[in-house]
Amino acid sequence: MFLLVNFPVLAYRPFGTEDAGVAGKGVVQAEASFDYLKWNDGTAENVFVVVPIYGLTDNIELSAELPYMLHRPAAGALESGAGDINLVMKYLLASEGECSPAFAVKGVAKLDNGDFSRGLGSGDKDYSFFGVASKTFDRFIIHSHLGYAWVGKSQNAALRDISLFGLAVDCALTDACHLLAEINGNRHPDSTATEDPRNWLVGISNKLSDKLIWDFAGRGGLSMASPDWSLTTGLSATL
Repeated sequence: MFLLVNFPVLAYRPFGTEDAGVAGKGVVQAEASFDYLKWNDGTAENVFVVVPIYGLTDNIELSAELPYMLHRPAAGALESGAGDINLVMKYLLASEGECSPAFAVKGVAKLDNGDFSRGLGSGDKDYSFFGVASKTFDRFIIHSHLGYAWVGKSQNAALRDISLFGLAVDCALTDACHLLAEINGNRHPDSTATEDPRNWLVGISNKLSDKLIWDFAGRGGLSMASPDWSLTTGLSATL
């Protein structure tokens, strides 16, 4: 993810690519994570995120991304505080069949609560919509999404609306341990930018119990518009 305009990464951890699964009616889940991001110009961020998830119906899932950020610019003082919150609804359109993938749609409203003057938020509300597909092939699960975001422009008239994409693979090495990989990116929201953000991820997840999963992954930038590298780790729990 990139933090100039903080677009959502609310797939199952540690993916940024969305999956078509939903929690299920009455199911409460939570994710907690820590990310370290290093940019090419020396800027660094630590991001702590808590994500509560609730299954409103068998097909509708509600969630929120609640970040707390430590922003270290290449030159200047350390800033810390709450980042922009994402409010999310995901709707499962069709469950996976023998020959067909599961399909879902996701809508996201990004708030403007992060302090723009301190580098903790974009200073604007944004809205995005995603189409999502997931398909199982033996020990492999493939996830993909295509999205579009309407970007708030009151703080910067040079910003533009953007498209987003993601493709991820989850490979079950054992019933508990999974190998994870993905490529995702988006059009740069700055209309003057010459490159678009593109990222890769490689990681693992390990099922610690029936209700708890731990994950760890590394990300790298495939363009100068992305963080040079980042690390992420987190826990996902069914409560």
